[in-house]
Amino acid sequence: MRRAIYVLLVFVLILAVAGCGSKQTASSPPSAPLESRVGEGAMPAPGMPPYGDDGSAGNSGPQRVIRNADLSLDVENLDAALDELGRNVRQAGGFVANSSVSGRGENRSARLTIRVPEARLDSFLEQGSKLGKVNYVDISSDDVTLRYIDLEARIHNLERQEERLLSILDKAETIEDILRIEQELARVRGQLESLTGEFRYLRDRVDYSTVTISMRETPTASPVITGSGLKGVWQRGIAGLVNTVNGMLTGLGSILVFLLTFLPLFALLTVIAVVAVFIMKRIGKDGRRTPDA
Repeated sequence: MRRAIYVLLVFVLILAVAGCGSKQTASSPPSAPLESRVGEGAMPAPGMPPYGDDGSAGNSGPQRVIRNADLSLDVENLDAALDELGRNVRQAGGFVANSSVSGRGENRSARLTIRVPEARLDSFLEQGSKLGKVNYVDISSDDVTLRYIDLEARIHNLERQEERLLSILDKAETIEDILRIEQELARVRGQLESLTGEFRYLRDRVDYSTVTISMRETPTASPVITGSGLKGVWQRGIAGLVNTVNGMLTGLGSILVFLLTFLPLFALLTVIAVVAVFIMKRIGKDGRRTPDA
């Protein structure tokens, strides 16, 4: 009987302990989601800036594109076109990097390399196209966003390395440590200088577009037709009349140049012909007189 009571008491104690454990489990808060736990525990690697600090990981920043253009024109007056082009360059906030003029008379040509702010490239080309007859215009684009961001990040990291090395150098005590730190500092500064130069060159090409303009002087260059409808018909009619008159004047001018060029030769041939005729007539008269004698 006593044994049965003991067994019953042990069974009751086991049930009581199990009930307390279930209450404690039910009162404990639920575990946080996996994503939040990973986010809270994630830390940047030693020596690296947190994500998004410099825009290299969190925000890529604006797109960086190198835009260049080539423009070929036929102009009626090269000097006037160059003057107008210079005003357009100054208005756009650019500058002429290189220029050359070749040829003589009506066969002159010019070639210019111009740098203008990338934001004003389209308006500058629109103004330049009005200087004469456009033979062709070519615009090229090169997306260098990834290269731009990579250079920025590498320069930022090297600058932080330089700061840490300078801080360590101030605390160095032995000559061996000082020499080793200075050697590493020289290496970091060499890389930093090289990357900084490359970055400045890339940024300059992004900020300023390079425009190559070729102009050829052709007095008979057709005017640019910009109108439509009756206005366009009128402009095309005037342009055709101008081309016809210019063609006639060019032909007459060529004939005049030919005559003036060979005028001395024509004069010499005329003198020779007159002398020859005179001699032939003189010989004929002498021949008729000989039988009478």
